[in-house]
This record gives sequence, structure tokens and C-alpha cells, in this order.
Amino acid sequence: MKLRQVEARDFRNITRLDYHPEPGLNILLGDNAQGKTNLLESIYVLSTGSSFRTGQDKNMVRYGKEAFILRGRYSYNERDIETILTYSLKERKSFAINSKKTTFNHSDRLRVVLFTPDDLYLIKGSPGKRRQFLDFILGQIQSEYGYNLANYGKILKKRNFLLKREQSNTRSFKIIEEIFIENAARIILARINLISILDESSSSIYKEINQEGQLKIRYALSIPIDSGKINLEILKTALKKQIQEKTEQERRRKSTLVGPHLDDMHIYQDGRMARYFASQGQQRNIAVALKLAELYTFRKISSFYPVFLLDEVLSELDAQRRQLLLDHLQEAAFQSFLTSVYLNDIEYGQAAVSTVEKGKIQ
Repeated sequence: MKLRQVEARDFRNITRLDYHPEPGLNILLGDNAQGKTNLLESIYVLSTGSSFRTGQDKNMVRYGKEAFILRGRYSYNERDIETILTYSLKERKSFAINSKKTTFNHSDRLRVVLFTPDDLYLIKGSPGKRRQFLDFILGQIQSEYGYNLANYGKILKKRNFLLKREQSNTRSFKIIEEIFIENAARIILARINLISILDESSSSIYKEINQEGQLKIRYALSIPIDSGKINLEILKTALKKQIQEKTEQERRRKSTLVGPHLDDMHIYQDGRMARYFASQGQQRNIAVALKLAELYTFRKISSFYPVFLLDEVLSELDAQRRQLLLDHLQEAAFQSFLTSVYLNDIEYGQAAVSTVEKGKIQ
């Protein structure tokens, strides 16, 4: 998947932009507050329908204006695709692919992987951040996973509601519990299978861009498994058993204490938990490796690469690792967009460099 053109109108500080990137590494250079991240954000919004910086669409409309328009043209499976997103303060958001209105679950939509400095929290942050990382990947790759996850969220909310109302002995609760276990098992199994591929990819990438150390990823279940292997039926049996054992505890606390909403992803560097033992610099390197692993995992499952967006990653790395990352991106088969304030100590001869100033490509 390669972006050939990005157009933006009245988006953030961008009045009118028409950008034609190259198929490899594209570097967006400029001072702070000039619009580099805004351009990355526009690509992300075209892909997902939402921003990684704000939860409200109105915040992306240029000051003094009432609407923004985003358009992207890209190649996918040897086809040319055009996607358009419009948003108005007075109307609902509209999304179309090849002139036909659709949803952001469409199989031909643009796919992206994003790195921001906030991704350091993948290592040192809460389990929820790591679950979100896994869910985003699976949601882009498998439409069924997004459906199961949405269902799980609804069922979990309903189950907690009945626990708070002290209605766990009702027939409705038992029916909900069966659906809860089915959805929970499918989510856990999908995550475990994903972790297996991520672990393999991240291990080799970490060695390449770090030149030392060993990285391992494991899925951390919140329930015990009595079997040496894991499949859907084994997970459902384990979930049911654990729910039975925690029945009284759930009734006292009026909350669901079993399920994938309590699982975690454990990251190990040289055999030790990275969140406790890795230095700040090592955590940065691990975060970058995980995002690259996300790309290669996507390719392995879906047979194509998404577009890679990297916001201010260079400032998070030392000089040697900046160069190692740039070398990797310049030689990669996927398309990437990287923002930076400066490139003083880096060789980037194969990259396409554009300067961003006051919301314009110079």
C-alpha cells in the first residue's frame, strides 16, 4: 500500500495542501508548530476516521472555518484507490472510497502504523495501553476481531450492570455469561496468535536497529490454563471455571473479575521485564522495534504493508540508533513518513525530504 497523493483543506493550520510523496522514505522537516504532525494526522484520520491527538473532530477544523476536507490517493493490490473524508461543524462526518460512501471498516481503506513519543508507554505504561496496541493491529487486519471486541465491550458493560444490581442469579445473567465467555475466548485466542508473530518479528528487528540485546514478547493471561496447549475450547473451559471460582468475589465487588480486559502483554529485554529493568533509552528502542514489528506482522498476515507514520522519533534516539533506523527505513519495501526538526548528523541520501512551514510544503 503506497500513498501517491494527500490533499487537505482547512485542516488544523493547513489552508490548502497538495502533497505527492515518494514510495519510500519521506522526511518532513521543519521547526515546531509548522504543521509536520498535522500532515501525519491527516493521513491517520483518512485511515481510521479519528485522530491520535484529539477525541473531537471539531478540533481539527482550521480556526475560523466550519469544515475540513481530506483526500488520499493510493495503490493497493495493483489498484488505484481514492478516499475522501469531509467534516463540517453543522453536518456529520462523511467518508467515501472511489466516490461511494462507506464506513471505516471497508476492506479497501488506507491502513497505517503510527509511532509517536507517547508509544514509550507501551513499555512503562498501564496494561490498557498494551491491550490497545494489540486491539488496533487486529482491528486493522481482521474485521471479525473488531466485531467481537465491540460485542465484548457491550456484554461486559451489561454483565457489570447486572452485578451492580445484584441480579447475578437471574436467567438473563446466565445467558449473558455464555455470550461473554464465547467472545472473551475468541479475543484472547486472536491476541495470543498475534503475539506469536509479533515476538518473532520484534526479536530480529530489535537486534538490527539496536545491535545488542534480546527482545521477547509474551501474552499474560489473567486466568490459569491447565493445559499445555491453547485453543478455543480450552479457553472457554478455563474462563468458565475461573468465573465459577470468583462468583462470590464478583458479587461482593459488583464487577467482572475475569476476561481479556484484564490481560497484559509482557515485554522482556535479556530475560528481564522491560518495564522494570530497561533504561529510558532502552525503552525507546523497544518501542520503535515494536512498531516496526507491527508493520512486518501486518505484512505476514495480510500480504501487504501498511503506511508507516513516525512523529518525532529521532529525538527519542541517540545518534547511532537514529542512523540505524534511517538506514532500515531507506531500504524497506514499505512507505514511511517521518517528521523531524533537524537532520544534522544523519545520512539520508535515499529519502525524499520536504520542508513544512506554516502548513505548507516548501
